[in-house]
Amino acid sequence: MPQLYMKALCRLLFFSVVSLLPLVGFATHIVGGEIELLYLGPNSAYSHRLNLNLYFDQNNGNPGAEDALMTLGIFRKRDNAQLASIDLPRLGSSQVAYSIPSCATAIQSTRLIRYGVDVTFRPESFNDPGGYYVSWERCCRNGTINNLLAPGDAGSVFYLEFPAVLQNNQTFANSSPVFNTVKGDYICLNRPFTFDFGARDADGDSLVYTMVTPFNGYSTAAVPYPARPTQPGLEGVFRAAPYPPVRWASGYSETNAIPGISPLKVDAKTGLLSVTADRVGLFVFSVEVVEYRKGVAIGRVRRDFQLRVIDCPRNDAPVLLMKAPGSKEYYKAGTVIQLTDTDKACLNLFLTDPNANQRITVTNGSGALSGLAITPGVVSSGNGRDTTSTQFCFDACALYNNGNPVTLRIQATDDGCPQGITTNLDVLVQVTSTPGVKPVASTDLRGSQTTISVGSSLTFNAFGKDPQNGAVSIQAVGRGFALGSAGMTFAPTSGTGTVQQPFRWNPTCSQASQSAYVVDFIAIKRACNVERRDTTTVRLTAQGPASQPPTIRTSLPSRVVELTVVPNDTSSGAVRFTVFGNDPDKTDSLRLTGAGRGFSLTQAGMVFTNRNGRPELQSPFSWQATCAVLQGRREATFTLDFANTDGSCQAKNTDTTSVVLKLKTPEVNYSDLKVPNTFTPNNDGKNDYFGLMNVPVENCYEKFERVDVYNRWGVQVFTSTDKAFRWYGPDFPVGLYYYTVTFGRQTVKGTLMLVK
Repeated sequence: MPQLYMKALCRLLFFSVVSLLPLVGFATHIVGGEIELLYLGPNSAYSHRLNLNLYFDQNNGNPGAEDALMTLGIFRKRDNAQLASIDLPRLGSSQVAYSIPSCATAIQSTRLIRYGVDVTFRPESFNDPGGYYVSWERCCRNGTINNLLAPGDAGSVFYLEFPAVLQNNQTFANSSPVFNTVKGDYICLNRPFTFDFGARDADGDSLVYTMVTPFNGYSTAAVPYPARPTQPGLEGVFRAAPYPPVRWASGYSETNAIPGISPLKVDAKTGLLSVTADRVGLFVFSVEVVEYRKGVAIGRVRRDFQLRVIDCPRNDAPVLLMKAPGSKEYYKAGTVIQLTDTDKACLNLFLTDPNANQRITVTNGSGALSGLAITPGVVSSGNGRDTTSTQFCFDACALYNNGNPVTLRIQATDDGCPQGITTNLDVLVQVTSTPGVKPVASTDLRGSQTTISVGSSLTFNAFGKDPQNGAVSIQAVGRGFALGSAGMTFAPTSGTGTVQQPFRWNPTCSQASQSAYVVDFIAIKRACNVERRDTTTVRLTAQGPASQPPTIRTSLPSRVVELTVVPNDTSSGAVRFTVFGNDPDKTDSLRLTGAGRGFSLTQAGMVFTNRNGRPELQSPFSWQATCAVLQGRREATFTLDFANTDGSCQAKNTDTTSVVLKLKTPEVNYSDLKVPNTFTPNNDGKNDYFGLMNVPVENCYEKFERVDVYNRWGVQVFTSTDKAFRWYGPDFPVGLYYYTVTFGRQTVKGTLMLVK
């Protein structure tokens, strides 16, 4: 059995019990309504939200009789099998507003009651290609409805179709069309009336509207909530489609639900209802909207509703007259007003309305106009005999149509009930283009070029002029650079006739090192979508004040220093000197810096501090080189680069010097090493121990490491890592022994005789 999970109360077909008592008194005051099914998206805990909107007759209904729940049936279209019944709890209600709030009347008052719940349609259960439908039915309608037979016994059916939620093994995301909230308006006899029945579709599907005959369903006054006849008394099991339609009274039909000079009809594209009724009464009707995706109908929903026609008090349309610029006569239909594309036209409007104390709103009904101004936009009819005036001003370019006339529609709408009456005044306007005249760009910089010194400021004005006194703007553009990056400022400006704006430059040394900057000032004039330009150019150069180059030196007699590094000898490998920086001008700021070429001074253990100041700087350098910096090499070279830079704008504002430190470790002379071959430990002061004589001076990678003595059987009898070792051979027998002396890259082996 297909399953459907819900946020609130959910009951599956054949396993549910509904406890709903008939509230016929409430049902007879249902004005209309519709169902909505909204897709919640893949990240929601539920797949859809199911809503029911119920329009309730506020004047005649009993609010205490409202249902706390509405129960809807879900059916499969292919075989009309009921899959589930769903309880929708009441979410709240709101008063349906009138188009003009002051028109609210006791004749008609409607309240919107909303029911809803979040549900999940499982894809494996709702994948039938034929789709599904949701329905709700209830009896009975208002007994005073004029266009139905026995309306007090007629039922209502709210109906919505939706596609399978799984198609081609993929989730089919779709929300039903959602009708716009209705207004509470009534219709006036023999007066044109429009009513918005349009809908919104969250998926961007195409919508088509038609008038249809409302469903009556199977409900009756005796059985307001019909169940299947084959299962009497089993609540929650509803009658499936097809649903019987209502019975029209004589002379009425779905295309003549409200008769008149222009019977009730709906615009197939917009859903706008229109009618000019010729009789009073209460009339029911239904509009169906079908949603199409890629040319295929995928769903539909009906809105059931009723409208009342009354004999309203007289309301006359406002009278709208106009005088063209410079004309003393009122405009006559068909007359063409001639304008040029540089004009800013103002039409003088005159309004009267025989109905006293009405507010008349004047609007542009012909689309967007640039520079539009209606002042004032709302006027009062006063005592009904006065004439009020306003002005409709606009840029003539907005009506330019390649020299062809266009129709400018001006609308005046009063605030008569239930909807204001609108008077349209169509004015023919022909806009012709004037001969193309370019604007003029200029500056007050003499000769259009200059050179300034760093530290000073340059200011001059740029101008844009339209010889025809029209709109013009001026802007500045650097050739190959942004003005801000070069320290230049200029704010584009616009105006009428002539505009001007200051240009400022405060160059720094970085600009002085560049060649001339070229700046274009562009005047722009736009008229009727045609742009004309004029450009003037300036060349700007910056230079720094005269300055002598700085100097740098060290206290060393030579730029090459040779250092010898001996292990564990702090007197070797040391170097100290001072670096001096000088400014011959004694005015520029200095920066004295040092760096290793390809290495870090700090990581090498060198000590040097960069300095800033004037007019002379000095900083000491020191280094105690160790074997570690040789990294196993016999020699290494370290080059130090020192620089002294002044703060001038000259290209040669830096002097440099280098110091080369050549580091080496001495050769080891193994020929001096003496190893005895006999010793006599008898305490006579002669050859009493085995030791080394004339041990050579060690270097960074060759030094004494150890001595080992073995007996004739290869057993180690003595070892030491001290190059000043002494072995007396205690308790060892006389005889021949073997020794090994490891000294850096050399190993010395020999025999040793112990004699006692």
